[in-house]
Amino acid sequence: MNYSKAIAAVVATIISAIIGALTGDNAITPQEWINVAILFAGALMVFTAPNVPGAAFTKSILAAITAVLVLAVNLIAGGLDLSEWLQLAMAAFGALGVYAVRNGETDAPIPA
Repeated sequence: MNYSKAIAAVVATIISAIIGALTGDNAITPQEWINVAILFAGALMVFTAPNVPGAAFTKSILAAITAVLVLAVNLIAGGLDLSEWLQLAMAAFGALGVYAVRNGETDAPIPA
């Protein structure tokens, strides 16, 4: 199996946590933790979603939904500061990364 799409989502999650820790007040706020948790859940969704020939964009759509949820949380919580803008950018780049990586070959046998 090919885990490249999931790896792209996990990298975006890790960078998002680092951004939260190193920007602004040098501490991860509860809102930033929620962003990281949403991105982690998105990475899990990308990992568990199957590579189905008829649904080539499933993982990309899940990653895009994750980015939209990060935006929604920040807008509901009262706006975006620099750290949250950067986390949102990482969510968007993560979704683009998931989209850019080609689906791997499946191990399923080809019917004769």
